[in-house]
Amino acid sequence: MDYSTKNNSSEPKVKLGRISYVNVAPVYYLLNGTLKPEWCEIVSSPPAVLNSLLAKGEIDISPVSSAAYALHQDDWLLLPDLSISCLGKVMSVMLVSKLEFEKLDKRKVILTDDSASAAKLIKLLFLKNDIHPVFKSVTIHNPDDIDQDADAALVIGDTALNWEWRTLYTHVIDLGEMWQTLTGLPFVFSVWAVRKAFAEKRPDAVSAALSLLLRSKEEGLKNIDKIIIDTSNKLGLHKDICKKYFNGLYFSLDSSQIKGLNTFFEYLRMEKILSDRVKLSFF
Repeated sequence: MDYSTKNNSSEPKVKLGRISYVNVAPVYYLLNGTLKPEWCEIVSSPPAVLNSLLAKGEIDISPVSSAAYALHQDDWLLLPDLSISCLGKVMSVMLVSKLEFEKLDKRKVILTDDSASAAKLIKLLFLKNDIHPVFKSVTIHNPDDIDQDADAALVIGDTALNWEWRTLYTHVIDLGEMWQTLTGLPFVFSVWAVRKAFAEKRPDAVSAALSLLLRSKEEGLKNIDKIIIDTSNKLGLHKDICKKYFNGLYFSLDSSQIKGLNTFFEYLRMEKILSDRVKLSFF
């Protein structure tokens, strides 16, 4: 059966996660509205929620935080050639701070609870610099969600893009840029994963979903100017900022990104943030 065009009514729909930020717009370009195939159901949520839904088996395939893959490597398989990555500035994962990074030792730092990868990356960067803040995790959708007595906060996604953080905080530090300075490598924030049990039961459906995502990504990147305009309208940002943002994102998973991913996992293990080595297993 050609899953890309037909729906096998005897099979449940494939539940496909979608990050509820603009960053995945190119990958889901063909999955909006009437273009979405009947056999597919889209579930849109922040990364941390998708991590949990995939872990509980409530969705079948999803973008997940790379740090979540490390914790669920025995139960999940990666889909090839799909990620949300950067090489240098990412613009949507930032530490906003009243103090210089080096002066945050024993200071209160608020972490958004929407992303496992960003939270583990900032903890890693602090440890690499022998800085030990006091962390608190909350949901951050706007500046008012950050405790007044906090010295710094980790903000991500549309929230990071939506607000003029530089007018509110003395220091705005891009985590993608910090990672590149440390390693010279890309940073992979999210990967696409499928539950092993689902892949074993319905490999044709997984193949069809993978083909659809890759074809959608290809069309999205061809139509990036339209996505930039849509994002500008949605977030109320100047289109030049949106263009710069999408120009800094990569949606592939090539050898350099895999090296960056493996380096991240090994650093997390060395700093005892992760207990086990991580092996990348692909569908």
